[in-house]
Amino acid sequence: MIIDTDRHVAVTDYRDVLAYLDKSWQKHFERKEFLGSVTEASNHIRVSSRFGDEPVSAAALPEADKVLLMPHQALTVNGWADGVAATEFLSGFNSLARDKWSSGNNVPVIVVQPGDPGWSAAEIRRRAAEQVFGAIALPLGAGLLGTSHYDPIYEAAAETGLAIIVHFSGVEGLYAGAQPLGGGVHYSALSRQVLMSQLAESNITSLAFEGTLEKFPAVRFLFSGFGFSWLPSLLWRIDREWRTFRYDVPWVKHAPSKYVLEQVWLNTWPLKEATMDGDWARHFTTDALRSRIVFGSHSPFDGDAPGDVVKQLGPDDGALILSNGAALLPRVEAVTS
Repeated sequence: MIIDTDRHVAVTDYRDVLAYLDKSWQKHFERKEFLGSVTEASNHIRVSSRFGDEPVSAAALPEADKVLLMPHQALTVNGWADGVAATEFLSGFNSLARDKWSSGNNVPVIVVQPGDPGWSAAEIRRRAAEQVFGAIALPLGAGLLGTSHYDPIYEAAAETGLAIIVHFSGVEGLYAGAQPLGGGVHYSALSRQVLMSQLAESNITSLAFEGTLEKFPAVRFLFSGFGFSWLPSLLWRIDREWRTFRYDVPWVKHAPSKYVLEQVWLNTWPLKEATMDGDWARHFTTDALRSRIVFGSHSPFDGDAPGDVVKQLGPDDGALILSNGAALLPRVEAVTS
């Protein structure tokens, strides 16, 4: 079985999204300066034609049993100043995803608004009832994911059985509203790309130490596109600090690694980070660790193919990683069968 948890899709014309909105909101978004700002934000993930690159969707992956489709343009709302407009835009985008991208083994995700957890929770419940979505995409807002601000989203995720996917939008560390990177603003897009793994480590630590994973044991998180070679060292560090200062966090009833190894997954892209220096064979030595890693192609953006996973990890571990997503997203099985 092959499960691709990170295949990207895009619209070539934002008017396709606007068609799902009320007439007043269509007029609002038709203003050139507004859609211009949307396109500018999307430049950071290479989806505009500013540099000659048209918005692009990944080609079909016929050998995959299930595919989660990530509409990366929608993720950029975490850099928008107008939160009300962001909710309307995402409502339209989710409707388009339902009608345009849900087919066969291709399953879209519900994109929610990090600045509006109340609306997001209602959107999750509404879209889950449509029986076509396979997960929830939560863009990174200003606050860390362990804060109670997000509790309504987690309650809805637990109720519907949908996993939460955290995937960077490309505007983190650049726009107010999205999460900053460590140390401040980096002026190079390459610097931001290198440091994206910090965001996953920070938010996993927040989920563990703030007690969110204890409070919502049924909620599953997939951190997508951040790499994964850093996971063993992160688990060692958070457990060490918990053992030393556990009385400061009495709501964390078990070692933080226990929660992470039960509720958090990472996908493979970029796979070479963990294989070029032998880190996979050296550090991912237990079934518990290997079970946390799922296949995500990140296609069409310099992604990995199923064959790359088998080639770089070997046939046994490769087959395991390609199929691990089934345990993370059992909802997909129900939706697309």
